[in-house]
Amino acid sequence: MNEQNLSIKWATHGDAKLICDLGARFFIEAYHEEKAMDDLLLYCQKAFVQADIEADIKEGKAFYAICKLDERDCGYIKLRSDRTLESLPKLQCIELERIYVGRDYWRHHIGKFLMDEVVSFGRKNNFEYLWLGVWQLNHRANAFYKNYGFEIIGTKKFYVGTEENDDYVLGIRI
Repeated sequence: MNEQNLSIKWATHGDAKLICDLGARFFIEAYHEEKAMDDLLLYCQKAFVQADIEADIKEGKAFYAICKLDERDCGYIKLRSDRTLESLPKLQCIELERIYVGRDYWRHHIGKFLMDEVVSFGRKNNFEYLWLGVWQLNHRANAFYKNYGFEIIGTKKFYVGTEENDDYVLGIRI
């Protein structure tokens, strides 16, 4: 794949509806084989609320970016700097709350492109440490993060609808 065809756009509040649509679609694509559809839909109803995303962007609580391949929306990220965990080092930390690539674009190296953008954003904004939560049974994602250099620094609970999941907390110095 030619990375010159990939582009990233940092979102404004006007992109909130698109982020909601991409978020729900990509989340369901990623987990529909492992999770009950009722739980996926319940999660999406709470996680992808346009007014909440608009407020997060306006208040600077979260940073979203949309990735395009040949002008087609293929992935997105959500970063936030307002949360912490006890297992995090005492550094300027930023959380990668969401990184998703549409199923049609898996194996096109878009995840690496997005992660490189995340690290670049973190460095430009004086963050020293990047952390995220990932479902322990998401072997594809766990392999991607390990390849990128992340290490397990803890665990946490994560709910998809009514289902409780065990997540690894991963981190990397940037």
